Amino acid sequence: MSPGSAAQPPGSGGPPDASGAAAASPNRRALRLALLVVLGVLVFGALASGRAVPPGSATFPPVGTTTGPAGGAAALTKGDVTRALAAQGVPSEDGTGSYRPAEAPAFATAPRILLRAILPADPDRGLILIYEFASPAAALAAAEEQAAYIASGVGRVQFATDAQFIVRVVGSTAAFFSWSPSNSPDPGTASIVAALRTLGIEVPVPN
Repeated sequence: MSPGSAAQPPGSGGPPDASGAAAASPNRRALRLALLVVLGVLVFGALASGRAVPPGSATFPPVGTTTGPAGGAAALTKGDVTRALAAQGVPSEDGTGSYRPAEAPAFATAPRILLRAILPADPDRGLILIYEFASPAAALAAAEEQAAYIASGVGRVQFATDAQFIVRVVGSTAAFFSWSPSNSPDPGTASIVAALRTLGIEVPVPN
């Protein structure tokens, strides 16, 4: 020990021991990792249990889930939509592919039927989704959730700036159609809108 220096007693506030600092650092990293794991489990559990997410949050089917096949209610609504389109002079056919617009949780996990209104000048559009639920009340609640979601920040930006929407509740089903006036060259698009507005109950999308 050099002259004039004094030994630092334990707990005197002197510099920490290097070996103690090295031991504390891995412990802190382990704690942070544990907290992240717990947070991930909680988020996954909320999604899997179908809990509502905060307004404006992105939505998608929970990991590992699949939507079941649509049943008789969706088939009946499909027939209603097909007849309403035909009355407007618009033929239709079963849709193919995996068209998934921006969807709130209830729509994202519901059984569905995809119908395509045939638009000769716009063959990639005219897509109408029919979602099936357990009851008319469940269909109405899901449709209202969808309307609120697509009006929210995250939901709205997934569509064209001038996008318009039709959300209709027909019995225990909900029909959804969106279009963009600036990107809809076929005049039959207006006929699709007119046809869908003859069915069920409208659920307006907030501006």
